[in-house]
Amino acid sequence: MIENVAVPPAAPLCDAHAAHVAAPAIPTHILDNPRPLVSPLGIVDHALMMSRYQSPLRYPGAKSSLAPVIARILDAAKGSRAVPEINLLVEPFAGGASASLRLVGQGLVDRVLLADVDPLVTAFWQTAAADTEALIDRMHDEWTRYVKPGGVTAVDRWDYWRSWVPTRKAKPATVRLDLATQCLFLNRTTFSGILHGKAGPIGGRKQASPYGIGCRWNPEAIEERLRYVGHLYEVGRIVDVWHKDWQQTLDDVPSYYPQLIPSRVVAYLDPPYIEKASHLYRTSFDPRGGYGGNRAGKAGSDDHMLHMQLAGYLRTKAQFRWLLSYDNNPMLTESTWLYAHTRMAPSRVDREMLGVRSWPLTKRLVKTRYSASGKTGKRNADELLITTLPPSTVPVDHQLRELP
Repeated sequence: MIENVAVPPAAPLCDAHAAHVAAPAIPTHILDNPRPLVSPLGIVDHALMMSRYQSPLRYPGAKSSLAPVIARILDAAKGSRAVPEINLLVEPFAGGASASLRLVGQGLVDRVLLADVDPLVTAFWQTAAADTEALIDRMHDEWTRYVKPGGVTAVDRWDYWRSWVPTRKAKPATVRLDLATQCLFLNRTTFSGILHGKAGPIGGRKQASPYGIGCRWNPEAIEERLRYVGHLYEVGRIVDVWHKDWQQTLDDVPSYYPQLIPSRVVAYLDPPYIEKASHLYRTSFDPRGGYGGNRAGKAGSDDHMLHMQLAGYLRTKAQFRWLLSYDNNPMLTESTWLYAHTRMAPSRVDREMLGVRSWPLTKRLVKTRYSASGKTGKRNADELLITTLPPSTVPVDHQLRELP
């Protein structure tokens, strides 16, 4: 239990991340400034718009199976008096972005804004959106020259990208494209798509497995998915990709898109797992994984501190509606530092100055299947959903179960 742990004010997470590992300098936004909302919106016209698999990235614990449930919740809320429409979905932990791509492709949200603190992930999405053809060319080149031959050639290339860092004199555009290539290569050739240094190449270093290093690299399929991302950006459906942590993202959205506050924009947050996060993500909340960490990687009372800071922010300072998904750890709904509360509780100052509301918190359990579960393959698990969308609109049935 962690009820007696005092929670200090949230530290700037980008500084904490920099203390853990020097992050390459990449643009904060795709362009020099945040991209304004494109109006009128272009029509989404792509073969993948209704497909289940749209993301070019494989991601640990990817929520592609959860996307239809999220779609149900958002669709049920749309058209209510409180949420007339959803003009923007913000995903501060973008990762593989499978939920955002699905929701905007199906037309359940007008636009999506992606953000991630990991420079590799951000560089990938910025490049996939705005420099699509260059990344497709790089992808095919890596496949033809290194991945397809397999064996020592492919493993040596894996080692190269695992240790690669940009030079100080490299041009920003070159650095971003190289980081995007690094992200895609490692994601497609590493066990479970894990970018963290503890995971090895698919098939092992000796490539003795029947599943070699290139078994998850289908160049034609990856090309089609990259073109889908580029198409969404071109027609204004992907607004932007930000290199910011979750708090900077949630703080900045009201400044750049005030016309959507409070109920025409929804944040979908899928933070790192409570358990095993440092083994799956480069920038997990665990001190060993990236956010607020140190090189020693020592565990202690700080293990859950950043989860508490996220919960405290969402419960007291969020200026627009949000939907949160987590692995169902009992601590999340039992601790008053996390989500044991039944509604938001902003301060009087934040209510008056920022317009923060006291929305109720609605909680549901959903059965899902995860692919990043060690050597046991996929497993069933309950996912916890918490939202400030109007409680009367959130479905309750065999798929979306109330907490016991």
